[in-house]
Amino acid sequence: MAATKRYRHNISNRSLFKNERAVSDVVGSIMMVTITVIMATVVATAIFSMKPPVDVPHVSIEITENGSHVDLIHMGGEPLDTSKLNFMVEGVPVNINTSSPINITEDWTIGTTIILDTNNTIVKIVHRPSKELLT
Repeated sequence: MAATKRYRHNISNRSLFKNERAVSDVVGSIMMVTITVIMATVVATAIFSMKPPVDVPHVSIEITENGSHVDLIHMGGEPLDTSKLNFMVEGVPVNINTSSPINITEDWTIGTTIILDTNNTIVKIVHRPSKELLT
């Protein structure tokens, strides 16, 4: 009986919480996983909250001089909303001629012509939403 008492006495003196050597390793691992998850969340939020770039229309345009005017002929590609275009010659805006078959409120489609009030064939067309040069 004496041996049984001593055995019980040894068990009662032991504590599961006295050996804390592995606690810091577990806490460190949990903190590293938490920081990684937070960083991944921040990066994903930053990336997915950005707006996609504005689509730049692809178009082929033929420019010809027609007396005191310049004709721009849409030869192929996407239809263009003329209200979203700037026509420039040497950095100066150029207006669409009043006799032009396409005006500022219409779509410019394949085979149609825009007549500009200039005789300079070095015309730059700027797509305002994308801020890209089309010619």
